[in-house]
Amino acid sequence: MPIPLADFLLQNRDAILEAWEAQVRALPAARHLDRLALRDGLPRLLDGIATLMRTPHAQLAAGLSAISDHHALERLGEGFDLRQVVAEYRLLRSCVLRLWSSRGHATARPDEERIFHEAMDEAVSAAVSRYAHARERTLQALDSISAAALGSPDVAGFLPRLLQVLRDTVSAVDVAVVLLRDGEDSLRVECSVGEGVAVGGRVHVGQGFTGSIAASREPIWVRDARSDPRAHSAVVRTSDVRALYGVPLVLHGALIGVALMGSRGSGEYTEEDRLLFRAIAARATALLAQAQAHARERQARADAEASLARLRESEARLRRWEELFLRLGVGVVIVAGGTELRILDANPAFASMHGVTPRELRGAPLAVTLAPEARDVLLRHVAEADAHPSHEFESIHVRADGSRFPVFVHVTALHGEAGQVSRYVGTVVDITHRRAMEEDRQRLHRAIEAERTQLAAVLEQLPAGVIIAEAPSGKWLLANHRVATLTGRPNVPGSRVDTFTHAYEARHPDDQPCAPESWPLARTLRTGEVVQGEEVMLRHEDGHTLTLLISSAPLRDPEGLIIAAVATLVDVTEQRRAQQAALQTARFGERLIAIVSHDLRNPLNAIHLSTTQLLHTEALAERERRLVTRIARSSARMTRMILELLDFTRGRLGGGIPIHRAPGDLRTVVRQAVEELEAAWPERTLRVVVNPGHYEGVWDAERLFQVISNLGGNALQYSAPEAPVTLLLSDDGGTVVLDVHNTGEPIPPEVLPHLFDPFRRGGAGERPDSGNSGGLGLGLYIVEQIVKGHGGRIEVTSSAADGTRFRVTLPREPTWA
Repeated sequence: MPIPLADFLLQNRDAILEAWEAQVRALPAARHLDRLALRDGLPRLLDGIATLMRTPHAQLAAGLSAISDHHALERLGEGFDLRQVVAEYRLLRSCVLRLWSSRGHATARPDEERIFHEAMDEAVSAAVSRYAHARERTLQALDSISAAALGSPDVAGFLPRLLQVLRDTVSAVDVAVVLLRDGEDSLRVECSVGEGVAVGGRVHVGQGFTGSIAASREPIWVRDARSDPRAHSAVVRTSDVRALYGVPLVLHGALIGVALMGSRGSGEYTEEDRLLFRAIAARATALLAQAQAHARERQARADAEASLARLRESEARLRRWEELFLRLGVGVVIVAGGTELRILDANPAFASMHGVTPRELRGAPLAVTLAPEARDVLLRHVAEADAHPSHEFESIHVRADGSRFPVFVHVTALHGEAGQVSRYVGTVVDITHRRAMEEDRQRLHRAIEAERTQLAAVLEQLPAGVIIAEAPSGKWLLANHRVATLTGRPNVPGSRVDTFTHAYEARHPDDQPCAPESWPLARTLRTGEVVQGEEVMLRHEDGHTLTLLISSAPLRDPEGLIIAAVATLVDVTEQRRAQQAALQTARFGERLIAIVSHDLRNPLNAIHLSTTQLLHTEALAERERRLVTRIARSSARMTRMILELLDFTRGRLGGGIPIHRAPGDLRTVVRQAVEELEAAWPERTLRVVVNPGHYEGVWDAERLFQVISNLGGNALQYSAPEAPVTLLLSDDGGTVVLDVHNTGEPIPPEVLPHLFDPFRRGGAGERPDSGNSGGLGLGLYIVEQIVKGHGGRIEVTSSAADGTRFRVTLPREPTWA
């Protein structure tokens, strides 16, 4: 019974497809496809055309535009070209019409046939359009992948570029991952873009979404990975991924890896997107395989080069060992294992020390090199070498001429694969010189011990305590008996410098505790300081305090390093007590003089006032006037003596002679002093020479007047009446220099060192009748104290040729530290 074409398509779809499949199999590209892949979307196409035939005319255009292009995309993914895709549609049209006509079911319905042909034409047109568009995208992506592969020949550089190409090509890709096979049953994440992927993580084949793709070697598409348990993984986290698509990377039947792409914003990937991803994955698989092959080739080449380098190094090392064996100054002998112990080889040094050549020794028994007594113990030494990693011993060898010499031997046994000793390697050193040195050392040691004993005996006879300590520990090496006598405690072996101060309560003269590091011997050990005569107080065992004078010095080795230090302890307790008593006596005398001189000023002032008043009285007779004048001069001399005593006591008992500084010109002071001297010595000549310069400064004018008067008066007193006295002022920059010079007999050399000591009087050229011999000998002492109080210095030179010159150097400004 005739039926409409639409019904025919629905009822005979399988027969149509079987006939179509039989013809399509003739196409080369379709031969390898299974039935499901071959038919692909054609059943849906036939059903859609049948539906269109029953669609109202108004909706026909919309139905035609909805014709699926799925089959064209699938064929593009399988590698078909456009001609082959069009041929499949042509064969399908032919099969439908042929079967419909041949079975006699045809019903003449022009509209149905027109719709059928329009639908087939639309399918071909859609296939051509979609195929061209998809092929263009695919070719662009493949070109980009090829460029990425050229720019990055290794896998590590290629994969990031591959994933970037994927993201640039498929806009919906938020996450992309490439996992490569790592062993038989696992995949490793090699590269990724997007968040939530642990690079370096591993996935087992057959587990989870990625493992299932690897096991089945088929693509898997999940529209919502958030709800699919297969997509959950600690390596590739998909908690916020919706669409997830993965394809295996397979080449020649071998799994290389898996590629994934995911979208967070969309739950769909179009068929074209999936096709493009598969095409990219297919091209990437080949490039990855090529890159891996290149990497393996490079690694193999590198391994070969490294192996060759090791071989060359081994050969070079062997040559070095051979050269070392020949050139080594130590004798080396290689002996075969077994009972005969024959020499396999010997270096020139070993042969030379035995007076033969290496060739003469090869094959000879080792015993020919040994003295008879050494041969008797040879087997014992061999057994020791067998039982231990190495064995050392001393022996006696013989030369070819029969002479003997001592040697030191180090033997190592070398074992074969079976564990037996195959040979022995021995190094032999001639120790003749060392034996001689050892004997010399022993003789030197005995001599040192003898000298040490002699030194100890000498130290025991010394009246001072002596301690010798080693550096840097401070441990006592030697202490004589005098140390024990001084401290009242026996010398304890191993005593240390740092404990000595605590044990004997050492203190400084100011009664401050003496810290261990400040002990003279400790300072010497630490810094090399030489200490001379430093006072330290110690507590004797019986409780009384000792005052010791300690000196210490370092002992150095030839390189100058401190190896020890020696200290001497001298008991000066009684001397210090005597000095203290003498000092107290002197201070008492000085204080007494100060008191007496101060109390004498009152009656002298009364005498001075009285004589002055009498001298101004006109009624005084000439005889009485001479007597009063003599009294006035005597009281003036007494006043000067008292003033000198007061200055002396201030310098010795107080804080020094007081200096009251004020700005002034030294030339004025010199002129005033000279005027007074000229008045006192009218018959003498005084010259004042002032060199160009500045003479302003800050000083005590009255005290400097006293200095100039004293020095000028001494020059006048100790020189001939006809000799001039010269005062010379010089500007020396920061200082001013005053020279007082006179000719005449020089000051005796034995007097010069003590010239500025107190209570020193007299000198060459003094005239007993000068009237100035009644001084106390304090003038120059006071002069020196005044000059020092100004921060200056005074010097004196005296000779018969140049006369006597006192030079005073004064700073312009105070020089307090």
